[in-house]
Amino acid sequence: MTDFDRNIRTLVTCFVLAVVSLAVLRFVEIGQSLPMVSGSQVLGETVQNDGVVLPNAELQKEVLQAR
Repeated sequence: MTDFDRNIRTLVTCFVLAVVSLAVLRFVEIGQSLPMVSGSQVLGETVQNDGVVLPNAELQKEVLQAR
C-alpha cells in the first residue's frame, strides 16, 4: 500500500465520520425542537383565557369610544 492509498483511505474515513456525526446531530436537534413548536408564540401577541388579544386592540376601542 502506497502513501497515496493511505491518504485517500484517511480522507474517505474522515469524510464518512463527519457526515455520520452531522446526521446524528441533526436528528438530535429535531428531537429537541419538537416540544418547542407547540409552545411558540408570535412576538407582540398576548394570550389570555378568552383568546389572542393584540396590543393595538385596546387602543382601537378607546378611539372608537371617543367618537
